[in-house]
Amino acid sequence: MRLRYPRSFIHLIVLGFALVCLPLALALFTSAVSMQKLADQSKRAVYQSVHYARASRSLAEEMTRMERHLRQYAVLGDVELLLAYQAAHQSVRSVLTDLLAAPHESTLVAALRDFSDREQQIYAKLSVRHLEPEEVDQIADELGGLSRVVDRLLAHGDILTEREVANTQQMAAHARDVVIRQLWLLLPVGLAVIWGFVLMTSRPIRQIEQAIEAMGQGDFASRVEIEGPGDLRRLGFRLEWLREQLRQVEDQKTRFLQQVSHDLKTPLAALREGADLLVDGSVGSLSVAQQEVAQILQHNSVRLQRQIEGLLQFSALQAQATSVVMSLTPLRPLVKKVLAAQQLPLLSKNISIELACPNLIVETDAEKLRVILDNLLSNAIRYAPQRSVVKLTLAQQEATLLLDVLDEGPGIAPEERKRIFERFYHGSASAEQRVKSSGLGLAIVAEFVRALRGSIVVLENQPGAHFRVSLPILHWSQER
Repeated sequence: MRLRYPRSFIHLIVLGFALVCLPLALALFTSAVSMQKLADQSKRAVYQSVHYARASRSLAEEMTRMERHLRQYAVLGDVELLLAYQAAHQSVRSVLTDLLAAPHESTLVAALRDFSDREQQIYAKLSVRHLEPEEVDQIADELGGLSRVVDRLLAHGDILTEREVANTQQMAAHARDVVIRQLWLLLPVGLAVIWGFVLMTSRPIRQIEQAIEAMGQGDFASRVEIEGPGDLRRLGFRLEWLREQLRQVEDQKTRFLQQVSHDLKTPLAALREGADLLVDGSVGSLSVAQQEVAQILQHNSVRLQRQIEGLLQFSALQAQATSVVMSLTPLRPLVKKVLAAQQLPLLSKNISIELACPNLIVETDAEKLRVILDNLLSNAIRYAPQRSVVKLTLAQQEATLLLDVLDEGPGIAPEERKRIFERFYHGSASAEQRVKSSGLGLAIVAEFVRALRGSIVVLENQPGAHFRVSLPILHWSQER
């Protein structure tokens, strides 16, 4: 599935920050809503409890005042006391109306209505006719009994307060649980969004890095394709243009080397034949000085011919590097073939080979693997001292074939290890060699290793050099 990127890398980053912040903003919003609901509930509960408590206390005070005024009226018969009773009655009615207007549970509303009816009935007894003191005392006793109902209403107010406090605590706990659940839910969501945008941003950058690395290593065969925002895709188009330009320059250079090498072979053959005739004395005897000059000509003509043949061989092998022919290849016969080709230099320097090779059949390009082995082994023999040991080890490590070549020569300086695989590069150890190399052997090895999607590194080894080649192998089997 192809990803749809924004128009620019900046837009992608802004979109990523927005998507990461969106869940956090949502969590903050829901938390704020929950806190607001909790605050409203707490405010409502406190107001209702305080209002009920004040009204209940006022009701109790007025009922006590009404009872006291009635008893005093029964004793003194003062009409002012009766009027004071009526004023307290009006206050009770006002408090009851206020209480009934507020929202309460049905049982409390029923109790308040019953209290209101009973109080109204008692008041009606006083307004019908003139009463005797004994009747007034009896009505005062009824008011006293009704006052005890007020005490129960006060106790109910305490219960109501405790219930509202419990409801508030329950709501607070619920809000806390909601916030915690949201955090646990948003954490993986946020991490998933971050990981997705890390992949979206790292993928085009990694593609650009791989394209630059491939061109830096001289691989101009693979097209540069960048998937990402518009500005990075435009950068990919410029890198593709650069790759095409470098490929054309590389092709021109290769054709130039091939042409020059081919054109030099004919006159060089004539020069070498003339030098051989002079050294052999076929055209007449030479003086000692003339003989030395003829030998110098012969030596350098041979050296020049080797250089030209190396250039031609490198051009041919470089053309083969782009094509890979996979086949099932037994390792031991291939290694024995390479060792047989190196017998002459091994005998001339009295070098022994310490070989470790598993009895395996691998799927690889047999010719490229042979050239890799041959060039690494030839390089090790060239720099190995007389009567030394060269180690050649092939081993299977999971899905990788490890190829190690170690010698006891002068080794490779750390500052030269990055350049040792460049074409025509000669390290400091080459200055001590009597026969100069073309500087193309390790470059060919690097080309073929790259074609097989492997890697080659120089490891620490005292004394000598240690080359390790890692080649991915898809299919293995035991040789019968």
